[in-house]
Amino acid sequence: MGRMRVGGSRASREARATTRTSFRDRSDSTSPSRCSQTTLRAIVNRARTYRVHLLVSAILLGLLYLTWPRPSGLRPIRTSDPAVALGNKWGGGVGAGEGSGSSSTSASTSLRRKGLAEHKAAAAAAAVSSTAPSFTTKVRQEIHHLAEQSLQAILRTRFSPSRDDLARLLQSLPPKQQTLRFKVCNGFANQRLSVVYGVLLALRLGRTPVLPVLMRDGIQRTDATVTAHGANKVPFEEVYDLNYFLFKLAGAGIRLLEPHEAPRPSAYTEVSLGSLGSNVSGSLATTYGHLQHLSIDCPLFKMTPAEINQTTDEPVIWAVLDAMRPAALPFSYVSSMQQAIRHLGAVNGKAATKYNFLHLRMENDWVEHCKRWSNIPDGVVRDNCYNNTETIDVQLRLFAFGTDVPLYVASYWSDVDPERAKNVMGRLVDAGYRVITSNDVFPEAMKAEDREIRALVEYYVGFGANRFIGNSVSTFAALALLERRHQKLWAAYYNGGNLPVAPYLPVHKLPWVFTYNSWSAKYDYMLKAAVRSAAHFNTLQPYCIFDGNTSSPIGRWLVDNNVTLIRHVPSWREELLKKAQSRMKDNVQHSHLYKNPDMLVSTFQRVDLPVVPILDQYTYVLYTDADVYFRRPIHLDDFGLPLPRSVSMSYEFYKMFPYNAGIIMANLPTMRRNYKAFLAMMLDNDDGLYYPNYGPADQGIINKFYEHDLRNQMLNQAFNTKPYNDFDPNSFLIHFHGPKPHEYLSYLDTGKCDFYSVCEQGFLKSLCQYVMEWQVYIPEESAVLRLGDSCSWLTNPTVMSVFQKRTGLLAQTQAVPNDKRAEFTQKQRLA
Repeated sequence: MGRMRVGGSRASREARATTRTSFRDRSDSTSPSRCSQTTLRAIVNRARTYRVHLLVSAILLGLLYLTWPRPSGLRPIRTSDPAVALGNKWGGGVGAGEGSGSSSTSASTSLRRKGLAEHKAAAAAAAVSSTAPSFTTKVRQEIHHLAEQSLQAILRTRFSPSRDDLARLLQSLPPKQQTLRFKVCNGFANQRLSVVYGVLLALRLGRTPVLPVLMRDGIQRTDATVTAHGANKVPFEEVYDLNYFLFKLAGAGIRLLEPHEAPRPSAYTEVSLGSLGSNVSGSLATTYGHLQHLSIDCPLFKMTPAEINQTTDEPVIWAVLDAMRPAALPFSYVSSMQQAIRHLGAVNGKAATKYNFLHLRMENDWVEHCKRWSNIPDGVVRDNCYNNTETIDVQLRLFAFGTDVPLYVASYWSDVDPERAKNVMGRLVDAGYRVITSNDVFPEAMKAEDREIRALVEYYVGFGANRFIGNSVSTFAALALLERRHQKLWAAYYNGGNLPVAPYLPVHKLPWVFTYNSWSAKYDYMLKAAVRSAAHFNTLQPYCIFDGNTSSPIGRWLVDNNVTLIRHVPSWREELLKKAQSRMKDNVQHSHLYKNPDMLVSTFQRVDLPVVPILDQYTYVLYTDADVYFRRPIHLDDFGLPLPRSVSMSYEFYKMFPYNAGIIMANLPTMRRNYKAFLAMMLDNDDGLYYPNYGPADQGIINKFYEHDLRNQMLNQAFNTKPYNDFDPNSFLIHFHGPKPHEYLSYLDTGKCDFYSVCEQGFLKSLCQYVMEWQVYIPEESAVLRLGDSCSWLTNPTVMSVFQKRTGLLAQTQAVPNDKRAEFTQKQRLA
């Protein structure tokens, strides 16, 4: 469980007062009209609405707060009463740890049937157990009673479509003649994904999917698949809000059949997906397409990455995931736990306003799983399953988890070795974290719940967290991370490496970072091409560390094109400029950047990648200069496994070290760990920020500090392809290193090039082939069109032959001849 295997309508005012750490409710409200009503009857009717009801309850809750016993120190008196969770209005999202729960693992069918009624009884019992004077006891009982009613009011105001609403919507969405049944398997997150894949497959095959039954306990002691059978089955509606799920999917154009609406199971032909080879959807369509009703085993990770089309499948994936929100009883548990965590995290009697969430995989079955995972004999490097688990406190510091915020730690504690738990949790406490676990905050009624219900609750409790961190190999944590980032919530993983689930669920966006400013307008056209080409493939999440006026034309353009602007003032700015000024005149020969202090600081901004706040959730980011364009989709795994220990770069003009810093695959936690030492070396320089034998400015210091790692693992040239080299059809991105397109055009007009033979070699090599691709992203630029027209002629062999004869040019094996190497090294400009 928790692992990946290989193969209104206006929201009410009270809802707006919800704490910011609670997940945003995507539901609608049916609040009454606020028009003036003057008759006595209208006033009475208005008093009956839930607005007044909640207002009275809020006042009474304030009285409860004033009369509640105050805790001492950092450990307040806590309550598991769900009634205190009134402020936590919640509606569909995601969060914490699969397989987490209390030590109790027994299922309670009777509790599930009684549902919220027993939950209310537990709250009432807690209310009358006080030893305070009778008056106070009565007040508290009344407040608890009203608070419980308010909880139900929140449940009622959480948009839940009726059966009639659903029926009306489905009238325009009749089911197809062919249907598909599918099973779910393993733990909570895997079951959740099984539903996604089942719906994807059904739509791919032109069939109507049938809603599956879920499992109470999907724990895996081996790598064998666990499926629902006998008493382990649980209806979908006991876990998720069924009406909401069907209604939301119907709104997205996806029709599902409930089990009772589908043909009887005996009418289905059963097919094992494992027998279909690498193209599951294709084989099902060709071999079984003529059959009316198909039943397949669990589709989890059975579709290969090559089968999944990101453009068409990503909207379906998010539609299914967004439609799955907890049923009423699990929802009440979520609200109760969120409030209890804040209460336990109180300081000086004041409840915490937020909490962080750690999903920590260290159970016995996980330890064994990691041993098997890392030794699968298929040639794939798997080196990040158990990394950093027993030193998790160090990782939390690297990911800026403050000790002033309560830390909820989720794990399946009944399966954790006591000594391991003592050591790891001890380190967290010694590091100053206020640790809270499920044993502290699980409502009593929930402790007898099924394992996957407890996992569901913790998953959604995690959505209320300020920060979430987990293990990327765990399907639970990986899915939570993807869903949180989809909702623009902070999420990270502590174990390093990649997200193994990403190729099978193509919704992960690799963070792409570049620096820019508001005074380099002549380069704006290149930046626009970079952003537009990235958007075309939709696999990158763009961030710009921006210097200057964000209201400038280029600043506004970036925002309009979904680029997140980051304003960042480096702590080292003034000291850096003092160092640069000491030898500025001498160093201009190394780079034009030394002429302008603002440009120098701007290019040095990349050394601050590990400390820019919004980027601190990422393990790896792709940094590029602005003079690039993307030719293919880029995913993290495309960089090869194992991923870089720190930074990875590739050749500049020569196939030799030092390397070009225009494209960097950066490991941010490692860079963060080394940041102070890096700055010390950067500023300990008497050559005006030129680094002999390594190069000028930030490129020089990166090469110097990370020399060992750079020489050990060089970035593939496919991620830093230059147009003055041979054409590479497999290149991921093109870097206009050296001459920019407008300078190539100037060369055609004047015959002059500031980069020696680089301009000539560009035309003789691959420049024009790339320009023909690149120009489609900036058709409004006249200079680009001129260059494109010129290249249209030069790609003709006859025209190129005449061009070579008239210019006397011959293609060379390298852009800068050997006899010009020393001179060029002194005069090269960073690009």
